[in-house]
Amino acid sequence: MKKQVFLLAAIVCLASLTTIAQKSTKFVTGTVSYSKSTDVEATYAVSPTLGYYVTPKVSVGITGEIGKAGDTKTVNVGVFGRCDFMKVGKSCDVFSQVTLLNETSTVADVKTTEFNANLGLGANYLINSKWALTMHVADLISYESADGKYTTTIGFSGVENPFATAKFGVVYKF
Repeated sequence: MKKQVFLLAAIVCLASLTTIAQKSTKFVTGTVSYSKSTDVEATYAVSPTLGYYVTPKVSVGITGEIGKAGDTKTVNVGVFGRCDFMKVGKSCDVFSQVTLLNETSTVADVKTTEFNANLGLGANYLINSKWALTMHVADLISYESADGKYTTTIGFSGVENPFATAKFGVVYKF
């Protein structure tokens, strides 16, 4: 119940912030991944995101993911806040992003629900004023709560190379 109230409060805050941003830039971004090996079922994930720049460096939005890995199907829905904190040259913006997600996983008709809070890093490489390439590296801080148990991870735990787990996509600003 606390998770649902927290998620609802985050959505209300997001809605109120987006009404403040009358002259904001809207953007849509997403990643798609697909992997298939011999004798292994295909793994895929589709992750769309819609956001609004509240200020030139701060954006808020909604995000989701639909995916399948082996016999596990997942559906994530959440909100995020992003801050572009560093400019590298004229074309690259580095950002940090806080994401609150509600994840539902189904394995053999058994559903489990988790609440996740993550702080991660990423970068956008600007192609022109409308298009950019994006990259999200592994999360720096992660909190997961399911069935009354929680896990907090700080650092790139279990990831030898955070760029090996990076997700790549495109950004369109309108």
